[in-house]
Amino acid sequence: MEYKTSISKMTKKDHIIRGQKLSDLVKAGSFSDSVYLILRGKKPSKKESRIFEAMLTISIDHGMGTSSSLTSRFVMSTGNSLNTAVGAGILALGDQHGGAIEKAMDQLATVDDAESFVEKAVKDKEVIYGFGHKVYKDEDPRVKQLSAICEEEKFDSMFIDEAFAIEKALEEKKGKKICLNVDGFMAAVLLEMGFSAEAGRGVFIIARTPGLVAQAVEEKENEKPVRRVNEEDIEYS
Repeated sequence: MEYKTSISKMTKKDHIIRGQKLSDLVKAGSFSDSVYLILRGKKPSKKESRIFEAMLTISIDHGMGTSSSLTSRFVMSTGNSLNTAVGAGILALGDQHGGAIEKAMDQLATVDDAESFVEKAVKDKEVIYGFGHKVYKDEDPRVKQLSAICEEEKFDSMFIDEAFAIEKALEEKKGKKICLNVDGFMAAVLLEMGFSAEAGRGVFIIARTPGLVAQAVEEKENEKPVRRVNEEDIEYS
């Protein structure tokens, strides 16, 4: 069998990552830049570096109540190992939680005109990925933060412009604000950076994993086994 890869290679003198010496990456001292390099195949520019790091940080954890965090905690509470609990949390990520970035990237890449896109999607009752949030109704504060960084860095993107145009068209069509959420904004940024949609889902997995580790460790250290839903919280139908 032949094995081919352009990702990495171990040599006697050094380890090579996408054509870069691992020792040089260590000296540079930026984990997020190395993540960008290994996924994208090239080093980020200065502005891309700052924005990409901000996206990883902003996705690191969104509370104990998320599906992935609860999954990691429940699995950890039954006496499993850390890697099993964290792996379970990662497996809990799906199209409705963590996978919206990939879906939004696939969708946003096909939009030529926001108004006609929204018109057709609403008419056909199609899901518009990257919009709406259970907690944030008028504005996702994470989008506001990332958008401000993009403006500071003069990171112009037709995909970001299109995403906000869809938000406006949705409000006009629905008669109420359905905000662009962090998944939709990240989808626009990652498209502009040249990432594939599948790699976009991977970016979220990488960003969320430290949070899942923290959730699982806290569960083991602070909570009693075995976690269970209270019967009074379950409605029998």
